[in-house]
Amino acid sequence: MKTIPGGLLAACLSVSPALAQSSSGNWNGLPDRFGIDAGYFGLTAENVLNYKGGNVDFEKDLGLDKGVSTFWVDGTWRVGRRHQLKLSYTRFSRERADFTLERDFVWGGDTYNAGLSATTKSGSDILGGYYRFAVHRNDRFEIGPAVGIGYLWLSAEVRATGTIGDASRSLDHSKNTGSLTGALGGYTNGWITKRLVARADFLYIKVSPGDRKASNTDWRLGADYYFLPNAGLGVQYKYNKYTYDGNSDQLGGEVVYKGFQVFLSFLF
Repeated sequence: MKTIPGGLLAACLSVSPALAQSSSGNWNGLPDRFGIDAGYFGLTAENVLNYKGGNVDFEKDLGLDKGVSTFWVDGTWRVGRRHQLKLSYTRFSRERADFTLERDFVWGGDTYNAGLSATTKSGSDILGGYYRFAVHRNDRFEIGPAVGIGYLWLSAEVRATGTIGDASRSLDHSKNTGSLTGALGGYTNGWITKRLVARADFLYIKVSPGDRKASNTDWRLGADYYFLPNAGLGVQYKYNKYTYDGNSDQLGGEVVYKGFQVFLSFLF
């Protein structure tokens, strides 16, 4: 069970309730104090990871399907006319059994030879918290900078069995890692009609923790249509790329998830 960093939760709870006034009397008649988007759908994954060896392409070398089932939830709290707090959580998980390796590679310090039968598991959980400030805001449009902090959990397991020459082989190496992430960027929302809003945001950061280098790119472009005052349907294109390179004793590499999402959106 993953735990939410206490500092992130404390930051949300420490905001003065006096700021969190409901925006009554909006021009479109829709509430905008709280918003929740959630869905379960598929994205395209591209994972190239390393652990005590060279890079291993989990789709090409281990046969993982590029399609990945995804649970995603995003909450927004407007704590003031120009201020918003967001909290999002995304979960990915994939598994492939009985895939015959087509090339030799090193994983966990051992050589996995071509011809072995491999079973692979890969998953990640991404938690992010963001603060947004509207430099400009009117009834139908807002734009401004955003800053975020989060945490990424990454896991990978590669098991393989078979016979190479006259020798039977059995290999099993798994690794879990977790790391803080952050991002700087901006966002914009624009109401096209009273029930249709277009949204976009972009976040990026590159840091060097210790002897490692990490970067995070996260952006989306989409729209929500509210067929009821408190409920609607959203669609967006989502892109997330996380890289973590350096010490080969740790799990690192590049994790990319991208694609279109359809989800439910609620306003309160």
